[in-house]
Amino acid sequence: MTGLAPAAIIRPMIDRRCHADRRWTAGLVGLAIAARIAAVVLLESHTVPRSTYEHGEIAANLVQGRGFSIAFLGADGPTSQQAPVYPVLLAVAYACLGVESPAALLAIQLGQAVLGGVLTLGVMRLTRLWLPERAWAARLAGLLAAAHPTLVYTATHIQVAGLAATLLVWLVIAAERTGAGVRGGSVALGILLALLLLTDPILVLAVPAVVWIVRRASDGRAWNRLAVAGGVAALGLAPWLVRNALVHGEFVFVKSTFGYAFWQGNCALSAGTDKVVRATVAEVLERPDDGTLAGAHRTLWAARHEAGYLDDIALSAAEKQELGRLREPERSRVLMRRALAELQADPARYPRLCFRRLMAFLFFDETNPKTRQPLYRAGHLGLTLLALLGLARADRQTLGRLGPSLLTFALLALFHAATIVSARFHIPVEPFMAIWGGSLAAASAGYPRRLTVSKASGSSSSGLAA
Repeated sequence: MTGLAPAAIIRPMIDRRCHADRRWTAGLVGLAIAARIAAVVLLESHTVPRSTYEHGEIAANLVQGRGFSIAFLGADGPTSQQAPVYPVLLAVAYACLGVESPAALLAIQLGQAVLGGVLTLGVMRLTRLWLPERAWAARLAGLLAAAHPTLVYTATHIQVAGLAATLLVWLVIAAERTGAGVRGGSVALGILLALLLLTDPILVLAVPAVVWIVRRASDGRAWNRLAVAGGVAALGLAPWLVRNALVHGEFVFVKSTFGYAFWQGNCALSAGTDKVVRATVAEVLERPDDGTLAGAHRTLWAARHEAGYLDDIALSAAEKQELGRLREPERSRVLMRRALAELQADPARYPRLCFRRLMAFLFFDETNPKTRQPLYRAGHLGLTLLALLGLARADRQTLGRLGPSLLTFALLALFHAATIVSARFHIPVEPFMAIWGGSLAAASAGYPRRLTVSKASGSSSSGLAA
């Protein structure tokens, strides 16, 4: 074998690794989809009544010709209480399969199962961009994204969290491609940013990370590329922003409910979330079920409905009627001013609420019956532990690569600590945590040296990355 050019040895090794990577990717994407389909089928989540909340009401109104509207805070009419993307997708299912029918909900949830595969693919691709030296980092991160209980369970709910998490991962990938000068990268980045904000506008807090990525990866044209992406995103947002201005008589950035959400999390009766702390919730959880997973799932939903919302106890019928006379954005501002006045009456209460919300974001929301389940807690703690271990063992170079995801996590944690928290708000950052956990596969073995082949002589300078 002496006399063989290094490239003749290296190329088959690289080809084998690429083939193995493709098999792992296909397998983990398939696992993600299968796990979510199994959850939907076994839990019979599409048969749970009253499980669509505001998204379902808006979707039904769209199908029935009443436009993007809802009964909200004493009024029934055009709304910006929710961002438009998810209710419109749900309305399509309603139009095809029946309003609030089990078939329509099943179609949406099976679509979310497939979306779980797209999320897993994105997590693996992003891990390879940030940690290219070790194939097992992407595989471990992909396994966590595919099988983490919370991400799997999300597919069984009619909520935006799974879609938002997927869009966020692919937004970051698009930022990396934009910074690298990939053709069309800026346009793709702008489209994804507009879709993300029209799905969950709170994720505008990911924009600093996008800027960071494009600037660090760029060849000096970062601001030009960001300007193009920003222009495309503005064009995508414009129709909804114009609609909001026409409907509400003022500028509303996607949703009108920041003040309302702040009131829910900080009013005098609040425990820091939008839910009510009731002793009867524990009684519902203790009721015997039929012993099946679907029965246990229905019990959790019954407990969730028993908990209810802050609106149920903090606003009287007369107060809602008074609020209903105002424009929707003004209703939200009135409630925010009320919450601020109540906080000023007890200044020490707000720091306590912020700390409680931060702990709920990082660990468990005790006001949500579903987070009391051992499987949820074990999964959440397991992912958190792996993520922390991965970060603790990472060197400075790795932490620098992961920096944008750490920044986004920190901004979202601080925002929800300051305003309102819920278990679903944690889901968009869980794919990042899977990548941090995946970095253990690189940290445990140390970064291998890359092999470079001299074009002139064909000689190698270092060992091949495994």
